[in-house]
Amino acid sequence: MSKNLVSFLIAVVFLTGCQGNVKPTQKSQPVPKIQSQQAAPKQVSASKPAASAAVLTQQAKKVVKTPTAFERITLNLIAMGEEALAEERLLTPVDDNANLYFQAALGRDPGNFRASQGISAIVDIYTQWAWKAAQSKDYAKSAQYLEYARSVNPEDPSITEMSSRIKSQRGNTNRNSNTQSVKKALKEGQYLLPSNLFSLSEKEILANIQPIIDNVAKTQQSINIYWPNDKEARLLYQIINSRVTEFRVRAMTYNRADNMVELQQD
Repeated sequence: MSKNLVSFLIAVVFLTGCQGNVKPTQKSQPVPKIQSQQAAPKQVSASKPAASAAVLTQQAKKVVKTPTAFERITLNLIAMGEEALAEERLLTPVDDNANLYFQAALGRDPGNFRASQGISAIVDIYTQWAWKAAQSKDYAKSAQYLEYARSVNPEDPSITEMSSRIKSQRGNTNRNSNTQSVKKALKEGQYLLPSNLFSLSEKEILANIQPIIDNVAKTQQSINIYWPNDKEARLLYQIINSRVTEFRVRAMTYNRADNMVELQQD
């Protein structure tokens, strides 16, 4: 074998061994997309909004409290009471009226606002009916309506207020009636005065007494004063006497509820 052939074989073996140790070229390796990874925004997990909605739903359920069986019965009683109130079934029928239902609701839930308002509404209706009856001078019916109101809530201040109002009107009606009948029976020289004379203003008091003063000053007659209050009778005399300057007025007072001044006939 020639020397040149041996050298060629050695070179081939050397190159073959080198090729086994050579790493694959960069073309066979995937190039990392660094730039695209940096540019891509972070994806938000789709499960987070759903989780938030679930939390809100649970919170809403906690806020809207489902009435208990006990509370439902109370609400039903109030609803029946309001229906009866609208139909003016206030105290009757005995087993189906507004007062019955509202009182039962308050027994289960003392201080319940709707039930308390229902009781107040019943009292208001009866007091208004009482006033209308009084205006028609049907005082028996008026008193009956006030009794109904007291049976619902005796502590309601509107009952006392309306009672006083009706009493005052009735008193005025009776006084006016008595005044008319007495005026028809008055003789010459007799003067009927208001029973509340001294609760009036000074100007009104003098306006009522002035005709008496003028006649006494003219005739110089003595007077009789018929008055239920002795102190007021003396005060009435003092006013008349102080206004008659020409002489001292002579007078007699009588404890009678006539509220009248009479000039004595000679």
